[in-house]
Amino acid sequence: MCDGAELRVPMRAFLDGYDGPHPRYRIELVLRGDLFTATGPDMFEALLRLRRQLEPYGYAVAVQGARRDVWSSGMARDMGGGMKAYVMRPGKEATTSDLVQTLDDAPVELLDTIAEQEKRRDSWHGRPAAPW
Repeated sequence: MCDGAELRVPMRAFLDGYDGPHPRYRIELVLRGDLFTATGPDMFEALLRLRRQLEPYGYAVAVQGARRDVWSSGMARDMGGGMKAYVMRPGKEATTSDLVQTLDDAPVELLDTIAEQEKRRDSWHGRPAAPW
């Protein structure tokens, strides 16, 4: 998405190998002829790194892991490769029924910047943050 207009492009995400015993995940997408790629120790981190490249240009990735109310826990990242993340509900603890697939499609109206997503995460964890 850029300037409110939706633009659909293919995205590839995969386990790219190992750095010693540690997995390395990769996400790639081609946008208007430019290849954007990011790697990370888990898929959620790779997604964050990809979004950091795209946000300055006004682009968003319409996946569950980019929703303003979704964040992947440390355990989901360590044990599940960041392939799942929790929908954060203010005032409620997350349960397995709150899990979504990080790279599943998400409605554009639920997306936000990484900074806003981090504010919600901090607020959900009870850390001082600006109100939603």
